Amino acid sequence: MYQKKDINRHNGKCSLEEIEKKRLLALQRRQQALLKIQTTPSSSPVQQPKYNNSTNVMRPNKLNNRFNPMETKNFFNRTVVTGKCYMISGERFALETSSFASSVIETFKTVPSRSYDVKSRIWNFHINDHDSLIQKLMHHESNISVTRIPQTVLQIFKKSLKSDDENIFKQDLSKIDKKLIDSLMPFQQDGICFGISKNGRCIIADDMGLGKTIQALGIAHYFQESWPLLIVVPSSVRYQWSEAIYEFLPSIPMHYVHHFASARDCIGDDKVTIISYDLLARAVHTFEKHIFGFVILDESHVLKSNKTARFQAAQRICTHARHVILLTGTPALSRPIELHSQISLILPRFMRFLLEALSCSYEDYGVRYCAGQRSVFGWDFTGSSNMQELQSLLKITCMIRRLKVDVLSQLPSKIRQVIILDPTLIKTRKRMNEMSKQLQTNITNSERHNTLLQYYTDSSFARLKGVCDYVTNLFENKRKCLLYAHHQNILDAICKVAESMNIKFIRIDGKTNPEQRKQQIDQFQEQDDCLAAVLSITAANAGVTLTAAHLVVFTELFWNPGILCQAEDRVHRIGQNDNVIIQYLVAKDTADDYIWPLIKKKLNVLNAAGLDQDLSIDNVDITAQKEHGQQDLISFMNISLSPGMKSQSQKDNKQDNDSGASTSTNDLKQLLEVDEEYFDSCSWDDIA
Repeated sequence: MYQKKDINRHNGKCSLEEIEKKRLLALQRRQQALLKIQTTPSSSPVQQPKYNNSTNVMRPNKLNNRFNPMETKNFFNRTVVTGKCYMISGERFALETSSFASSVIETFKTVPSRSYDVKSRIWNFHINDHDSLIQKLMHHESNISVTRIPQTVLQIFKKSLKSDDENIFKQDLSKIDKKLIDSLMPFQQDGICFGISKNGRCIIADDMGLGKTIQALGIAHYFQESWPLLIVVPSSVRYQWSEAIYEFLPSIPMHYVHHFASARDCIGDDKVTIISYDLLARAVHTFEKHIFGFVILDESHVLKSNKTARFQAAQRICTHARHVILLTGTPALSRPIELHSQISLILPRFMRFLLEALSCSYEDYGVRYCAGQRSVFGWDFTGSSNMQELQSLLKITCMIRRLKVDVLSQLPSKIRQVIILDPTLIKTRKRMNEMSKQLQTNITNSERHNTLLQYYTDSSFARLKGVCDYVTNLFENKRKCLLYAHHQNILDAICKVAESMNIKFIRIDGKTNPEQRKQQIDQFQEQDDCLAAVLSITAANAGVTLTAAHLVVFTELFWNPGILCQAEDRVHRIGQNDNVIIQYLVAKDTADDYIWPLIKKKLNVLNAAGLDQDLSIDNVDITAQKEHGQQDLISFMNISLSPGMKSQSQKDNKQDNDSGASTSTNDLKQLLEVDEEYFDSCSWDDIA
């Protein structure tokens, strides 16, 4: 008996006795469930169960609580309308909705300060109506969800409304050296007054060439009782600062100014100490033993990453300073997140309005203004959002920024030209085509890094003949000019052309020490027969005045628009009395195909934030190099961005190429954005 039962169980079968037992147990459970339903209190009477003749089992009617897609109410579900608020000026905010809702619009019309922008189709209101409008929408009959402006940001703007803006630019400047005051232009005087109104803690982000140095010295001299003064600068412009002090602040004795030369140097009773960023990072322990009441950080965009040693050193010194001034013509080289580290030096707790100061966490700033998104790998702050609000917020809290077109109408305008190098002189190698195709495939990030760097370097060799040919024509016309390049091999080639033609020139690259640098600058500025300045883009884009020329030629491109703009303004600045012509030499089927679109993308982001770069590549004159019968390549600016494509394949497979080009372009754009910090860490001046 037991053996047979065990065999049935083993075969997945049950005995008749077990089947009957389970059936009776199931009936018992069903009766218990029915009894529970009948005894449950309800607002509506429970229907009596029906008797099933076929099974002799009492089955209750199914309750009508399941989702029925055919019910009428499901055809009229109310969709959720979302909205977000953001500041568009110092006193008005916009409320942007995801879709049109007539009832919501009627609510907008009840606000007295309402205004409708026909162009953007967005409603905006006065900041004082923000809270009341949010309250109305919270109790609205429509299903609307609105993201309000953070209360801390609102309080910053409301406090600004109560302040007297006119008095900001009316400060008593009698404490400042008369020689400096007499040298000021009206907008420079406004910059000094702004800095004084912010108690010497601000960012002067004027366009290049508008005299940020003299404004910083004016603010520093106003707060002279807080000295000693520390000036942290790129190594190449140390002596320009000391000369500016001697020129504009003659009341400061020369022996008060000390150049900190090495990590073994010492700090005495000097009133003014000038040091480079890299040296400060190495000697930070020495400087921490002294308290500098006033700190000036020139070209502060080099502190864009809070992970670098130079930023951490500057932060440790600025912590004890009463006044901190940041100077930069490009406050955010590529992304708004780069502003946070700079702002944190002057306003350590930026973004939360307190009675004493401002405060903000890195994450708060990134979420609000960098479209921050959190993933399994952490926060991603490479985007941008609420740019108009950020622009207004910076303006009322800590930053003053003027462009040449706004304040210096007498300064000659720039004329930009794109010169397409003769393709017959561009010697693209087989390996370059292979690397271009490789970048369009699914490869690892490390492989992309190496491939892109090698592709960029190989492009410099490919363009050598075209560049030398173009430079030869310039030298034949005896035009005084600046010739920028990035790789050493191109700098060397330009110098050889000049030597072969007996053209007198100067050269400044990463190997030029500060003393030689100053001598060469003076030579170029003072000697009419010195026709060419051969310059490294990364080593001579700042702290140099070369207004003796009015032609700037970029023989190579660089993917950072801020660097290019700074390099342009070595000529286009105060002291220039002629029109300035900027020429960009570009070569098809090289790395230029990728760098131009990248520059445009970054400029759009910066301009949206109000951090306009005086660099536009949309309205430039495009000319082809006229040698060897080459046709005009006006279409270069609209190329498909796939350098490996040949003209014949474009004719045969135009549709396939167009679809593939779009994907590869987007992928490479993202690669260049992600890898910018990797490129910044490279020693560009040592690249062959």
